[in-house]
Amino acid sequence: MARVFVLLLRIVLPIAFAWFAWSMLRTKWAFTIEVDETGVSFHEGIKTHQQQRLLELLKKTRFVEGPMKIKGRYDENGRLQLRFFGKASDATKQQIRNFIVNEI
Repeated sequence: MARVFVLLLRIVLPIAFAWFAWSMLRTKWAFTIEVDETGVSFHEGIKTHQQQRLLELLKKTRFVEGPMKIKGRYDENGRLQLRFFGKASDATKQQIRNFIVNEI
């Protein structure tokens, strides 16, 4: 019985430590917006006026080729940083960035 307990500790503790380290070190995003060909399909974390404006602009615009996630956060200088995940060309991503910079 004690051997089983020690074996479990050897397996569970490294996994728990790795999970804890990963959760502390990963990037925390302020908001997430999922966009597809029909517009915005999902969003969360939209709290500020600037984020609301971004969401409204994305709802009105249809320029993505497939499903895409846009995650954003504010850096220590208060500037908006965006990351794109999904099916979108570099030109489309740049168009979205330019659109956001010019409109917000």
